[in-house]
Amino acid sequence: MEAIVLAGGFGTRLRPCVDDLPKPLAPIGSKPFICYILDYLYSNGVHRVIISTGYLAEMIEKSIGNRYRGMTVEYSREDTPLGTGGGIKKAIKMCTEENIIAVNGDSFFDVDLFEMRKNHIDSGCAVTLAAKFIKNAYRSGLLEFSGGKLRGFLENGIAPSGYINGGVYFINRRFLENIEEDKFSFENKILANSDYNIGVFESDGYFIDIGIPESYKLAEEKKENLISTRKRCAVFVDRDGTINKDTVHLYKKEDFEFLPNADKAILSLKEKGYLVIVITNQAGIAKGLYGTEDVDVLHGYIDSILTEKHSVVMDGYYYCPHHPNATVEEYRAECECRKPNAGLIIKAVEDFAKIGIEIDLSKSYTIGNRMSDVLAGINAGTGQNILVGTDETDENNSASAVYGSIYEAANNIKQVF
Repeated sequence: MEAIVLAGGFGTRLRPCVDDLPKPLAPIGSKPFICYILDYLYSNGVHRVIISTGYLAEMIEKSIGNRYRGMTVEYSREDTPLGTGGGIKKAIKMCTEENIIAVNGDSFFDVDLFEMRKNHIDSGCAVTLAAKFIKNAYRSGLLEFSGGKLRGFLENGIAPSGYINGGVYFINRRFLENIEEDKFSFENKILANSDYNIGVFESDGYFIDIGIPESYKLAEEKKENLISTRKRCAVFVDRDGTINKDTVHLYKKEDFEFLPNADKAILSLKEKGYLVIVITNQAGIAKGLYGTEDVDVLHGYIDSILTEKHSVVMDGYYYCPHHPNATVEEYRAECECRKPNAGLIIKAVEDFAKIGIEIDLSKSYTIGNRMSDVLAGINAGTGQNILVGTDETDENNSASAVYGSIYEAANNIKQVF
């Protein structure tokens, strides 16, 4: 999934608290508020983010950079304020998918985006907004809707409780591209127009808007609520001989070459909602042929190719530097991380749990060109363990399936959402 984060506002009401920062960079605990939003998007299956910037744009771009966890990050800068609608319209031109998420950069709403996406597509609506029920609604504009469709807005103070717009949207890209204006309010031009087919998705997820000092202080006090916990499915992929040509002890980036369509397979798996995590034995480290820093540089290079070609990156790289007959004493070991042992996969599961992502191994895949890859998946408990592009024989029928390449395997893996 692709998402737009609206981060171009001036944040006038919050100036007493963060006068020298754009509002999305307002610190909550040890990190900027926008990082909680990016964490939320990542845990909910987003693989590419466009941040719409304006006020103090350089500070946001420098703070976040071009990658955040397993997401690529790009920027759509407003030279002059375009309004919320204009900002989304400009940013959405950079997107490639049919239905795009848009979220406010100064509010957090823990909506299940997998469920919301399904609701949006099934409804056929041009736009679907996420609605949050609040009890003290006298200062808020409430939504009027029925049958999952927006009918209008109630004036402030009419009712003591009701549903508000939570600032999370799914938007049909072609619909917004057909709007003639380039500068407009999304709320007034789109949501308030009864001629448009606007859906409403109700969610009881945690919601907070940091737009005023009181709510900003509350966000700091309740920062544990800004962590979105989701179950995700993963594809654990071997490296040499699975996604790239095996040159034996590969470590130089100039020797790296994707196998035919392997990069497209990675893109396909990301678009289908999977985490794509590399697990690889690197005995060359134990043999003193290259160091861990060489492996890290190579993996960075792989991501740079994926970013340039497809605007995606791997979600993680895990490698075993050990070997029982290592020449480098530091790495001489019978370890749990060397495939066919399950240590690399288990470590990945533990690491992702720390950021709120619970990997459901029973619905995950392991793909490799050696039986040791298949057995690593079986030992870890991945539900499907696929052998690709190899002349190794599966004498015990251990593999769930056998394909000619990772590209063929990816084409046969169903979409998560």
